[in-house]
Amino acid sequence: MSEIDAFFARYEQSANSFDPELVAALYTDPFMGGDPNGVASMSVAAMRQAVPARRDFMQQIGFRFARVQAVAATPLDAHYTMAKVHWHLRFEKTAGQPQDFRFDITYFLFDPGNGPKVAFYISQEDERQVMREAGLLPADGDH
Repeated sequence: MSEIDAFFARYEQSANSFDPELVAALYTDPFMGGDPNGVASMSVAAMRQAVPARRDFMQQIGFRFARVQAVAATPLDAHYTMAKVHWHLRFEKTAGQPQDFRFDITYFLFDPGNGPKVAFYISQEDERQVMREAGLLPADGDH
C-alpha cells in the first residue's frame, strides 16, 4: 500500500469514527476547503472542536458509512501531491430506505517529511445541496 493509499485509509477511518484527534491529525494548520460556493480556511483546533457536532448532525440525518472508492494521486513535487478521491457515502434517515451518494473531492496534500496532511481540498459538488435535494436536509439547509 502506498503512503497516499495508507493516508486515505486513515482518512476513511476518521470519516466513520468522528474521532476528533484522528481527524485533526490529517490536516495542516490551518487548512482550506472549497466547493462550488467558495473557499474557507479553518484551524485544526476549530475543526477538532467541531467534530462532535458534526458527528451528531451526521447521525441525525442517518449517516451509515463513508468509503473511499478510488484514489488517483499525482505527485506535484517532493512535498505536494494532488489526490482525486471518489467517495461513497450511505445514509438511512428512514429505516429500510438507504440512500447512496457519490462525491469527488480533490485533495492537495503537503508532506513536510513526516507524512502527508491535507492543506487544501476542493469538493466538486455542493454536497449539502445534493443531500438537500435528496431530502436528507431541510429545504433551507441551515445547520
